[in-house]
Amino acid sequence: MEYQKPPKGNIIQHLKQNILDSHNGLRLMLRESSTVRRIYPMMIIGWIILGIAFKFIVLEHLILAALFILDFVTETVNSAIEEACDSVEENRKNYNEFVKRSKDIASAAVYITHLCFIAAIVFFTISQAAGFEWWAKLIPA
Repeated sequence: MEYQKPPKGNIIQHLKQNILDSHNGLRLMLRESSTVRRIYPMMIIGWIILGIAFKFIVLEHLILAALFILDFVTETVNSAIEEACDSVEENRKNYNEFVKRSKDIASAAVYITHLCFIAAIVFFTISQAAGFEWWAKLIPA
C-alpha cells in the first residue's frame, strides 16, 4: 500500500488516512513480526495456564494486560526503528556502527518489557502459591 498524503485542511481525510495507516501497520506487525508469531503465543499461553492454576485476581490480570500492551507497543516501535535502519543501511556500502547501536538500543526496550512481564507473572504466581495477599498491602488499614 502506497502512502497517499491527504489534501491540506481536510480533517476527515487526515483522520481516515491515519486510521488506514495504523491499520496497515498493525496488520504488518501481526503478519511479519517473528516476536508476535513466536514469543507472544507463549506469553499468552503461560499467562492463561498460570492464571487458572494459581487463581490470579482481576487486578493481577489487569496488570499483566497492561504490561502485555506495553510490550506490544515497544515491539512495534522497535520494528519501525529496525525497518528505518535497514533502509538506510541498504543505501550505504559499508556497515554503519550508528545503525547497529540504534537497533540494539531499540531492542533493549523490548527486552526490558519482556522482563517486566515475566517478573510480574513470577511474582503473582509465587504470591498466590504462598497465600500472600500483596494487594491488601496497597490499602492502608
